[in-house]
Amino acid sequence: MLKGLALGYALLGMLAAPTALAQPGADPLRGGFGAVELALSPADASEDIAKMSDALAKLPPQRPGVVDTYILSASFWNDPVFEREASEAAGILARRYDATDRTVILSAGKGRNTQRVYPSSAPNNFNAALGRIGRIIDPKEDLVIVFVTSHGGPDGAVAIQEAGRMGGALRPLHLRASLQAAGINTKLVIVSACFSGHFILPFSDDNTVVLTAAAADKTSFGCEPSRDWTFFGDALFNHALRSGGSLMGAYSEALNLIAKWESDVHATWQAYPAAQRQREPEPAPSNPQSNVGDVAAAAIAKAEAYGAAIACAGHLSFALDRAKAGRPLKGLVDTATITSALAAAQGRANTEGAARNRSPQDTAKAITVIATSALQLFPTQPAEVATHTTQCMAP
Repeated sequence: MLKGLALGYALLGMLAAPTALAQPGADPLRGGFGAVELALSPADASEDIAKMSDALAKLPPQRPGVVDTYILSASFWNDPVFEREASEAAGILARRYDATDRTVILSAGKGRNTQRVYPSSAPNNFNAALGRIGRIIDPKEDLVIVFVTSHGGPDGAVAIQEAGRMGGALRPLHLRASLQAAGINTKLVIVSACFSGHFILPFSDDNTVVLTAAAADKTSFGCEPSRDWTFFGDALFNHALRSGGSLMGAYSEALNLIAKWESDVHATWQAYPAAQRQREPEPAPSNPQSNVGDVAAAAIAKAEAYGAAIACAGHLSFALDRAKAGRPLKGLVDTATITSALAAAQGRANTEGAARNRSPQDTAKAITVIATSALQLFPTQPAEVATHTTQCMAP
């Protein structure tokens, strides 16, 4: 577990490491959204601009009469765990919200001397993505999802760092101002960082659903560079959001998983010798926070209807194959009952897909992707796969 880091960077000589903001004048940005950065090399700068231009140019127009979803997923710190989380979360969100071609991923990279895969998550790129999305959407109809992952500070700032090159911060009011300036109205904001509960109050309005990894006075867990996910990202995206249930149902499932994992962390700490416990602070629950705006919740329900139906059909297809092979999931033995539920889910998926100009062939391919994913996840998540499938048996 890494604690939330004090954020702020002085001039170029201080770029190598974060500096506490406790002293007056320590923040050269004076509380504004931005970063102090050294220039990329000409080749790297050219490549970054090309990657960014390509990512924005590929975004298709919105479809009138459909709640289209556009996704911006950004890792703001150059430890590998954050890029992995941003990219994997983007893929899961894109499948759930039929937004594979409407997704932009930005990253602070994975450290020095590593090749960039995604455009830089520098503040200008982040705002450019919001600006482009804002010009494409119908603000009265469409949904925008913003997911950010990084370390966080006690003042609610999400750290922006590329070691030795760039340092800055994204604060809750920065994000709110950028979204407003871009003309983005209905939104889902997800923040995976220590102390991210600071984002709740600025986004407590009818047009926003906001989910955070921790309360405003708590750290979150699982930020070690070697991990594939933080605790929050793992629970919400890698486990709960793969189901065919609602967003908030998935969030509730994620809270239970996080509580279990954090309890295990605490039990490990309790088992330490007394001298070690004195050296290491007692881990406290992260207490993730949420606020649900009614307008945003209604838009999210419409936006995820297609992906939820596909998720159920994919899980049920996997369950049917297991049952036919004599290796059924727990409680899912009757092939006739599973077949009936699968047909109903496929029917919902085709109906929702038609409204989105998706052919039955497109929908069938998407269902196959989910069935394959369930097969791959089953060895490590057998209980979750069985539970998600059972939930899909209901009419």
